[in-house]
Amino acid sequence: MTRTILITGGSRGLGRACALHLARTESAHLILLGRDAAALAEAATAVRKAGGTAETHEADVTDRTRLAAVAKDLGPVDGLLAAAAISGMTPVDGDSDAFFDQILAADLAGPWNTVRAFLPHMGPGGRIVLVASVLGRFGVPGYGAYCAAKHGVHGLAKALALELIDRGIVVNAVAPGWVDTDMAQTGLRQIAAATGQTEAQTRAQAEAAVPVKRFFQPEEIAHGIAWLLDPANTMQVGQCLNLDGGVIQV
Repeated sequence: MTRTILITGGSRGLGRACALHLARTESAHLILLGRDAAALAEAATAVRKAGGTAETHEADVTDRTRLAAVAKDLGPVDGLLAAAAISGMTPVDGDSDAFFDQILAADLAGPWNTVRAFLPHMGPGGRIVLVASVLGRFGVPGYGAYCAAKHGVHGLAKALALELIDRGIVVNAVAPGWVDTDMAQTGLRQIAAATGQTEAQTRAQAEAAVPVKRFFQPEEIAHGIAWLLDPANTMQVGQCLNLDGGVIQV
């Protein structure tokens, strides 16, 4: 039976990579949500070429009314991946209040909004994965909002896992490290500007801090996420799977 997987942030980065992986490996039907109609259309075309089927919906995960409208006409959903997120520096001494609120709205309230909207369409056997980060394991100067949001995602996954397990729905999170995405490139530029280094120097330092000494491709992270979305995963519940090349070893 073809599974239906809903992915927020499905037009780029980890969301897109996971959609393509699921299309290739199980010919899944992907429901892709995102804010960029053109990027969503391109991702849907790639999914179909990879062997899956796709539908797209323009939606911002901070917009509960829009999410409810998308959910209204959907059929059953077997899996949900909350991958939509934004990042950036929010130094405590800077003019960061508005951006701090935006990050928490997208990165912490966003997964909550998504689960709330689409949970009525998920029955026993459903799988939910929230994308956190290694920055949800430790702090980084200047990234207070992002660290706080991703720490919160860990807690949200734990609470939802216990709340939903009696319905036969398994919830987990993932904590990727440095992944070659547009978000990572933006982060490198910001850190380089803040420290007076070149982007190449900043990347070299970041890679040196990873035991395997490199960044990862989104496709590599998709393998771990796909396992958590697999109905065969019956024992990993309320966990946060580190996909970081050895940075976190707990």
